Amino acid sequence: MTLHFAEDAPYWHREAPLDSAEAQPIPEKADVAIIGGGFTGLSCALELARLGRSVVVLEAREPGFGASTRNGGMLGWGHRADLSKLEQRYGAEAARAIMAEGPVSLAFTLGLMEREGIDCDLQHTGRFLAAASPRHFNKIRRDVETVFQPMGVACRVVEPQDQGAEISTQVYCGGAVFDAHHAVHPGKFHRGLLAAALRSGAKIASQAAVTKIEHSGERWRVRTVRGEVTAREVVFAANGYAAQFTKALKPFADTMLTLPSFLIATQRLGQNRVKALMPGGRMYVDTRSSHSYFRPSPDGERILWGGRASLTPLEEATATDRLRRHMSSVFPELADTGIDDSWTGRIAYSRDGVAQIGKLNGIWYAGGYCGSGIAMAPFQGWRLAQKIAGTAEAASPFDVTSLRGWPPSSLMPLGIRAFELWHRYKDRREGVLAPIAYR
Repeated sequence: MTLHFAEDAPYWHREAPLDSAEAQPIPEKADVAIIGGGFTGLSCALELARLGRSVVVLEAREPGFGASTRNGGMLGWGHRADLSKLEQRYGAEAARAIMAEGPVSLAFTLGLMEREGIDCDLQHTGRFLAAASPRHFNKIRRDVETVFQPMGVACRVVEPQDQGAEISTQVYCGGAVFDAHHAVHPGKFHRGLLAAALRSGAKIASQAAVTKIEHSGERWRVRTVRGEVTAREVVFAANGYAAQFTKALKPFADTMLTLPSFLIATQRLGQNRVKALMPGGRMYVDTRSSHSYFRPSPDGERILWGGRASLTPLEEATATDRLRRHMSSVFPELADTGIDDSWTGRIAYSRDGVAQIGKLNGIWYAGGYCGSGIAMAPFQGWRLAQKIAGTAEAASPFDVTSLRGWPPSSLMPLGIRAFELWHRYKDRREGVLAPIAYR
């Protein structure tokens, strides 16, 4: 069995290694300084540059080092909040408008790929949401019939006796297929978006971690480890990586719950074996508290498996072992399969369970994608550019939301531990057929 160090070698970096965008110098002045070189920041920079603004993207490592190239490559849409909870907080009309932005974000990102000619192994696969218990299946059925189909979302219920056409396992109890979802190579998508931003005239400064932000008159002074830039507007687009700017961007770190998501890539299994296990050839997500998500690799030779091995950082070997057990609980025949890659990325959750956009302490922001950022992040970056430029497309259904703080950081370890225990108990209470054993 071969393993690569998780922090440095996600599976996606094999064919799309990160580069430093030629280590461009930091300009003395810019109209807009964007902190973060992932999907949000690059999309925002691309649009602003085309609207005639001078833009510099400040990235602490190489552009794309964070979750933009460390995810599962599932291009879809979704929110972590139930419609009913959003209705309670914002009212029925606003809640449904927020939910409807999901399909809009997917259409936008697919259009972005086409317009920019980005070759990123895009496959129209659909997504199978697998019910981990009969109770979960009943909820999926209700959501399909009362929420998604009335919104015009192309989806259908898969009865338990029919799920064999989608996945070869006895663990799940049916589910639903969402037809409009896709598979993508996130590393190639990011590389293509980076190239488009550079072509537009945006400046990309790598290895430029932000150390301080000061407001002076009508401009901001943004200091980095490589120098400083003054800008009329500043954008925070680092999402789950706000904690690395604890002093400069503490307000954002306090309003985003950042959690690790762990992934593995199996050794080559062969297309026939992968197809036998996943005959639907889709993107797969289940409803267990471990939130497993998995898919065939773009070439169909491997299985890529992600999930919540832990809500706190883990040693790579421990995370790999846990994910292997997650995988073998669904596919027992893979219990001894070799793992070629193991890595992690950081996800940011908002208190509302939906994406956020707006201005905090004079700094623009977009983030809180709750694990569904491949479609939403480029879309929110584009929308942020419209707000900064003051165009007619600036208004967003997310404008009614606002960043709300989480409990103090000193209490978070205890809260996360309680959260993990609650979800394990919830799995048992709700009849999940294959509870995950944590060690």
